[in-house]
Amino acid sequence: MTSLVMAAEKFRDLSQAIDVPLLDATVAAFYGTGSKEERAAADRILQDLQSNPDMWLQVVHILQNTKNLNTKFFALQHCSNRK
Repeated sequence: MTSLVMAAEKFRDLSQAIDVPLLDATVAAFYGTGSKEERAAADRILQDLQSNPDMWLQVVHILQNTKNLNTKFFALQHCSNRK
């Protein structure tokens, strides 16, 4: 849970390149490697990221720096949600 607290803080400022390993850990917690509380916390963090208007600036960086398919899907999903 400590890494999720750290993730919530680090992901607030998207003016710098996103910490992809931390995003991978957050996505992994959401998809079930964590406890029920960790999944709920990861869900909140990922929803906050999706609603951040600067998230689209991170998509290419995420796609280039993760091998996690769920993280890639998360990044691409943001592109499909933009109008």
